[in-house]
Amino acid sequence: MTTFRYVLRDMWRLVFHHWVLGLLTLITAGVMLWILGITTLFSLNLENILSQLESELVVQAYLVKDSTIDVEQVADRIQNLEYVYAMRTFSPSESLAKLQQKMGSQSHTLDMIGDNPIPWNFEIHVNSAEDVEPLVSALKDMPEVDDVVYAGLVVRRISAMSRISSRVAWIMFVLSVIITALVVYNTIHISLYSRREEIGIMYLVGATRAFIAAPFVLEGTLLAFFGAVIAAGGIIAAYFPAITMIEVNMPLLHKILLNDNAVIWRFCVLLSGFGATLGWVCSYIVVARFIRSITRAG
Repeated sequence: MTTFRYVLRDMWRLVFHHWVLGLLTLITAGVMLWILGITTLFSLNLENILSQLESELVVQAYLVKDSTIDVEQVADRIQNLEYVYAMRTFSPSESLAKLQQKMGSQSHTLDMIGDNPIPWNFEIHVNSAEDVEPLVSALKDMPEVDDVVYAGLVVRRISAMSRISSRVAWIMFVLSVIITALVVYNTIHISLYSRREEIGIMYLVGATRAFIAAPFVLEGTLLAFFGAVIAAGGIIAAYFPAITMIEVNMPLLHKILLNDNAVIWRFCVLLSGFGATLGWVCSYIVVARFIRSITRAG
């Protein structure tokens, strides 16, 4: 118990002795972790939007107008393709009824066509936008398939956006972690350097490495943790008003955007834990290296 009290007392002495550096570390860690959190939430929301768009991507395959074609057999072959997530089969009469419903009051113009020109067709859904092109190629290779209709440009753009968003999210995550780690690392390193003579004397009189290192590791962990708490508070203060404003102006995104309070709070708790862990790891590394160098010199 006495040792723990000493560690806490020495840790607070370090914090107040280097309060300017500690404050700078706190602010920098908070800003970088806030950027990390906002970037992560933005990426999650973008992923939700892209997933919604991908689930609505439909490939329409039309069969050759030939009464000898076994529609059920063709449907089974398409359903067994690895790219197919879900599929619906439409007969010529069902397709015509669908078209009449879409045309509304103008549906009477279809009477001039005469016989129903729409063949058997399939409405095919895929798991992701990247599956559309391979699926279209597979469908076009089937002799029973006469035509394939899909939004090729939209598919390519959604795929490109998905890849870009993932890369940007990873880059921002890595940069935020590196900058935060460097700031915490330098803070602890300066604290250690300013007390190098005291640390040397403590080691010579028999203090263990763990006893010497504990206040510095605790200082770095504490600074990074409170920086993460500040970041979490900033995220809660900025995220919910932003989501509300977006949903008011873009009602279509109401059920797509991440606006569950419990999820956001859990995310902030995880961010705080991540900040504390990052501070502990950086502090431990710099303290271990510094004490090792002193003991070697001794």
